[in-house]
Amino acid sequence: MKAIYKHPMERLEIYLSEYKPQLEKALSAIEAIKTLQQDSEEFSEAIASLHVCATILEPYSEGMVEAIDRFTEDRENID
Repeated sequence: MKAIYKHPMERLEIYLSEYKPQLEKALSAIEAIKTLQQDSEEFSEAIASLHVCATILEPYSEGMVEAIDRFTEDRENID
């Protein structure tokens, strides 16, 4: 997701609201992986779910970093 918003806080809040559900799914998959047998179908499903979550989370992570960087850029322009 790449979008331009006037205020970095607005961008950060949007990215976080979309990031959090995927992060929760990833954490759930990690917990499942810890307890499941590696040769089970559930283990394979948890690994697949974790892979999907990581793929989805990557662009949101990049967007959050960009939004955070804007705080620094905006502050430098004020000083």
